[in-house]
Amino acid sequence: MGPHFVVLRIGLVLIAVLVALAVRSKILKHVWGMGWRRAAIACGVGAVLFYVVWIVYLGGVMPSKTVARNWNVAWLGLDALEGLSALLTLLFLLRRSHYAVLTTAAFSTSLCIDAFFDVTTAAPGAALTTAVLEAVFVELPFAVLAGALALKLLNASDLLRLPPAAD
Repeated sequence: MGPHFVVLRIGLVLIAVLVALAVRSKILKHVWGMGWRRAAIACGVGAVLFYVVWIVYLGGVMPSKTVARNWNVAWLGLDALEGLSALLTLLFLLRRSHYAVLTTAAFSTSLCIDAFFDVTTAAPGAALTTAVLEAVFVELPFAVLAGALALKLLNASDLLRLPPAAD
């Protein structure tokens, strides 16, 4: 990324901090008075608006081809996240913990992210074919299964109906 990108990000952060400091008491009183659900919705709306503008901006300035540092660390980190979320899901399911919903959703999401970046960063030819096949036959089916499990586990009574863990 060029210096204009860094300057823009720093500028946006500084503007946000200055605005927050200038109106913090009004914001805090308003947010606390809204109740947690309305405050969460307001934050969600703000995040969506930010990301719409940010994605449009990045779409115009980012190069389509670049050399990435620590490429291997990024991919190892993503795969480690997938493995950790799968392991935590297993442990939480064995303990009949409601946290299994969170780790299952994280596992499903990370698989979708992995499939997306595998396909979009693969070179044309055999690498792209392999990425598409892996996404279609491995990552996305497991993501759908994990997502379905997360939805099922949202009903707290489903955890109570799980068979007891074999000791």
